[in-house]
Amino acid sequence: MTPGQGPARTVAVAGVVGALYVVLSLLVAPLAYGPIQFRLGEVLKPLVIKYPATIPAFAVGVGIVNLFSPQAGGLELILMPIVNLVGGTLCWFVARRIGGVTGTYIASLVFALVITAGVATVLHFTVGLPYLLAFGSVAVSEVVLLLLGNAVLVRRI
Repeated sequence: MTPGQGPARTVAVAGVVGALYVVLSLLVAPLAYGPIQFRLGEVLKPLVIKYPATIPAFAVGVGIVNLFSPQAGGLELILMPIVNLVGGTLCWFVARRIGGVTGTYIASLVFALVITAGVATVLHFTVGLPYLLAFGSVAVSEVVLLLLGNAVLVRRI
């Protein structure tokens, strides 16, 4: 988390953030699945920029939320947590590499697009949606939520 914090606190904060992701996402559960997704918990994901310990917490949280999905299966339960690990790591790396406010926004955008690509793949193979249509419909909420999360959480913490 920040220098001087012990590993127990780091794990505890990551666990709380992961649990909050699950609660916020399930709060809007009917909208959290399908071609037009809106998972309120996505707004928390830019926290990986300042708190990389939350990267695996989001992957676990996504797995838990996806257990309730009508499309729950191997793709959604295995692929999407992996996609979140990759996207979270890329987000953290891009923010560090570019730096500053611009870096955090570009990193959040990258994370949103990685997640969108994963969700579009799942929707294409599970419900037969054309990939680009699925990508476009999911990208709208992902980009808005992650950029909003960056503005509200990352820039203020």
